[in-house]
Amino acid sequence: MNRGTVRATGGLLAVMAIAMTQGCSLDPTRLPVPGSYVAGNKYTLDIEFSSVLNLPARAKVDSGGVQIGVLDRVELVGSTAVAHVDISADVKLPQDTRAELRQATILGDTYIALFTPTSPSAVPLHDGDTIPLRNTVPADNVEDVLRSASNIVSGGELSTLQDTAINLNKAFPKDPAELTRIQKKLAGVLHDLAANQDTIDAILSGAENISNSLAANTQTFDRLVTEGPGKLEGLGSVTLNIVQAIIEFGVLGKNLAPVLNPITPDLIQIFSYMGPFIASVSTADTTIPVLSDKLVGLIRDKLIPFFGRGGPKFTVSEINLPGMDPTSRANQVIEAMQTMGLLK
Repeated sequence: MNRGTVRATGGLLAVMAIAMTQGCSLDPTRLPVPGSYVAGNKYTLDIEFSSVLNLPARAKVDSGGVQIGVLDRVELVGSTAVAHVDISADVKLPQDTRAELRQATILGDTYIALFTPTSPSAVPLHDGDTIPLRNTVPADNVEDVLRSASNIVSGGELSTLQDTAINLNKAFPKDPAELTRIQKKLAGVLHDLAANQDTIDAILSGAENISNSLAANTQTFDRLVTEGPGKLEGLGSVTLNIVQAIIEFGVLGKNLAPVLNPITPDLIQIFSYMGPFIASVSTADTTIPVLSDKLVGLIRDKLIPFFGRGGPKFTVSEINLPGMDPTSRANQVIEAMQTMGLLK
């Protein structure tokens, strides 16, 4: 046996050993059964679920009723189940894709359904991206449905509904004529409501305006509620004092009447004299500026120019006074005029 034959035999034995070893841990779900794998190119996505109860191995991934991938495996990360799925490379999914666990029938297998929004994101999902927990919905499994139905049947809801129906029947009158009258009354009320839609709309609009005003003045109403009681209490005491003061003024008026009656004509005459004076005072704000302007004009335009040119000038040619020496009288007049500043 040559060296080549030995090598071939050893390689065959090694292959048989490996095949036997792998056969002990064979996973039937990994066999290339149609529909259990993605043919051709693919990429992997991670989908987070709060629960993957009853999700079978190699479950299909559906989008719009068409299988676009399969479940590879499920991994528990903390309290979140992460489903690793293989998606065909020909399928492009946006970043905001939603995932739900669904069943085709009530006893059918659970599968992963992917949904794209009406206005999807322009950025697609790539290999290794994750659909987060906020965009996933777990399956409504049969156990939960049966448990809810059992609670409805045995929890008393049906008996409560039956009691409600019995009490409702008891509330209506037994007399058919009375029931007919109630029906006609109700029909009339509905007819009136239908005929007064404009009025109802106006009432609703007014209520809306009031509610909007209340909402816009919340701080004012809060202040009114917090400070109002104390101020109302003080206002009550002030009101009582005002009423008491009015009563006392009435008593004072009765006492002053005998005193004022004899002097009433004199008071009226005094008021008649004061009327013109008050009128003059009331118009002083209009007459005083006019008078002041005239006074300023007199001083500025008349007196100042007059005295600026030397004031009044006199030329004395002769003074004759009987019974007195003319020279002495003239000297006295000149001294007096010099004293007055009329002569130098």
